[in-house]
Amino acid sequence: MKKTFCFAGETLPFQASLDDLKDRLVEIQQLIANYQEVESDLDSDAYMARGNGFCDTKYSEDFLDGRIADLSAKAEQIERWIADF
Repeated sequence: MKKTFCFAGETLPFQASLDDLKDRLVEIQQLIANYQEVESDLDSDAYMARGNGFCDTKYSEDFLDGRIADLSAKAEQIERWIADF
């Protein structure tokens, strides 16, 4: 069974099953880990082109902090949806 969900601050709802939510949570957690790894290597060139949506661009600390915060908020929301499913 699919239900309709919408992240806070976004206007486009989406439908997802419990398994869809769990899959999305894993994807978001991996993205968070990727951004955290990039952030830990911020002063080196070691974080170029990781192969998970990153390109040959150096990211600023503010950008990384913003992405991590946004993805963390989405992960928390998905965890609440899973608990309430």
